[in-house]
Amino acid sequence: MVKFKLLVKHPELSSLAFKDIKSDYLNQVLGMPLKLPNLNKQPFIFSCFATSVDGRLCYPDLRSGFAIAKNNLKASKEEQYADWWNLTLGRTISDAVIVGSNSLLYEDNNYYVDINIPELKQVRKSLKKPEHLLHIVITRDLNKINFSKEILCQDNELPVLIYCLGKPQQDIKNFTIKHIDDLANNTNLDNLNTLLKQIIYSDNQLDIKLLINKLYQTGIKTILNESPFYHHELQKLEMLNEAWLNTSGVYIGGNVASLGQNNCSFLATNHPHYSILTLHTLGYNFIYSRYKIDYR
Repeated sequence: MVKFKLLVKHPELSSLAFKDIKSDYLNQVLGMPLKLPNLNKQPFIFSCFATSVDGRLCYPDLRSGFAIAKNNLKASKEEQYADWWNLTLGRTISDAVIVGSNSLLYEDNNYYVDINIPELKQVRKSLKKPEHLLHIVITRDLNKINFSKEILCQDNELPVLIYCLGKPQQDIKNFTIKHIDDLANNTNLDNLNTLLKQIIYSDNQLDIKLLINKLYQTGIKTILNESPFYHHELQKLEMLNEAWLNTSGVYIGGNVASLGQNNCSFLATNHPHYSILTLHTLGYNFIYSRYKIDYR
């Protein structure tokens, strides 16, 4: 069993603003209870990424985000595994995951959210969440998605919601096509995850806040973001609550993917502020940080 060393714990975690996830297993791994924010009338949205010490998300010759941890050659197997464990923990507590179309491309059409750690599967079961997260793919251009090869787009048990700009000009195999207005407030989570396994919602503009607000009404209360682009966009909308950033002790440099690279910069007078909620380590080659994001 992986076991982190707790280095920093913010006093705010002991306040009524946070609630404990009851799990002896998580207590042992984290050295403390996992505490999630108490939010009323809005979802808890957080990002989870592994980055290099200079903030890069991949190597120029290996675009997969998972390579940051796997290719830290100084790290122990336990440290490399701990990065995957931390991401899987984020998936475990979530109802849905946001994915960008570029992420699908970089993961060679094999991207899907997997929870393959038995203890975390049990934690998810205790939270009374369905086996699979709702995969939310957001794209301005449906042509960037390879529907014939992408694993998410096959006839399988993975619930997928694609939110796209403009109405598709032709039918797409395995998918029901609707307008975003059809995602009514009385749609329930069972319909999304069972009756409509694979659905495309089109819109004249990509209104992320509208989408998330509608999903919240269906029962999507906790959302994990795994898209670097929407990590930045969600902060522009002041909707991203936390960032879980695992820093791998490797340096990459150059012009490769990093958080916010393809977005407009925040200004010195108006930008998000990150406060450390927890800081963990396992050895000497990674640090595992959890940040609260404030916009004022």
